[in-house]
Amino acid sequence: MGVLNLGYPWWLLLSVLVVFALLLYYLLRGRVSERLLVPLAVVLAPVCTVAAVAVAVVLSALLSPLYETPTDSAEPPLRKAPETTMQTTQPETASPTASPSASPSASPSASPSASSTASPSP
Repeated sequence: MGVLNLGYPWWLLLSVLVVFALLLYYLLRGRVSERLLVPLAVVLAPVCTVAAVAVAVVLSALLSPLYETPTDSAEPPLRKAPETTMQTTQPETASPTASPSASPSASPSASPSASSTASPSP
């Protein structure tokens, strides 16, 4: 036989079952005959424990999106930021390329005109 590993100590499960059994015994004491009181409390304690765990899991699943950080709303600004950066960098890259192309074209045109004026004068 293997050991049953529930992820928590066995004494914790046993103490929860005992607490549920005592609560059921207290609640059923005036409503059920004395002969059925103890067996009914022993049988219903695990059922109530499973029901309480199921309710806790459902409530946790329903309420957890309210307390988590939104991941979907964080992604669109990240996608928009590179697009706006690219739009601002494209005009900036267009103006520096216009300046260097203007200065080299001015230099060669100035040189031939200077040399053409220098050759007819002598």
